[in-house]
Amino acid sequence: MTTTREAVDRRTGTAVMTTWRTRALDYLVQPRLWFEIVMLAVLYIVYSFIRNLVHSDRDEAFTNGRAILDWQDGLHLSLERPLNDLVDAVPAIAAVSAVIYASLHFVVTPAVLGWLFVSHSKNYRFFSTALIITTGLALIGFFLLPTAPPRMLPDEGFVDIMAKTGSWGWWPESGTPASDAVSNPYAAMPSLHCAWSTWCGIMLVVFSSKTWLRVLGALYPFVTFFVVMGTANHYLLDVIAGLLTLVCGTLLAIGARALWRWYLARHVEVVTAPLDAAN
Repeated sequence: MTTTREAVDRRTGTAVMTTWRTRALDYLVQPRLWFEIVMLAVLYIVYSFIRNLVHSDRDEAFTNGRAILDWQDGLHLSLERPLNDLVDAVPAIAAVSAVIYASLHFVVTPAVLGWLFVSHSKNYRFFSTALIITTGLALIGFFLLPTAPPRMLPDEGFVDIMAKTGSWGWWPESGTPASDAVSNPYAAMPSLHCAWSTWCGIMLVVFSSKTWLRVLGALYPFVTFFVVMGTANHYLLDVIAGLLTLVCGTLLAIGARALWRWYLARHVEVVTAPLDAAN
């Protein structure tokens, strides 16, 4: 026998009889602060664990890195070369780029998630799901295509900006907040910096009502593209792959939402009745 519970729908003024399954699904779909904090914390721990579980094969990573650079050079697409030269030549740009690379990635993304949760809760579940799927796809890329970043190819003329500024910064040479001993230096393809910053930028441009915030949102991804290539942490192809990963993550989120709605329509029992009849 199915257990039901009576509740009042505040929007329609009706009594709603829901099964336990309906209540459970509703609990997962409707954003709740404590649940979101716990879920995102767990997901970040899992992400960090998987990303840094194994230091990928060094020879394969360098082979892949050089292959990407050679392909780009052949098409005259190695934008990271002149950008790295520029950042290295101007100490002020190098300092700002290092700070941005080592910090904003881990500050802006959770801040935008929190803002979306508080100010646009109706859109939060879909877009946070797209971000989570994007991150999962990137993890697959890290394992399938370990890639040594340009900064690890000094014979190609690249200068490691993070190492150069590391004497006064809080970051190790990799630019990550964790120790190099536990961080996978070959997790470069695709660029999550670029995927996450583009997601943040789109959220701010689409949902913010403040012009200055929308302008910052529009600029943030492009600043990130400049920084990741200028510091020699990513190739142009990494940036493009990061954007494609975000597109794929969003498309999969759309598919997941469609399947979710189909499931609800077929399997969730909701019986409504006027308040007078319920009483």
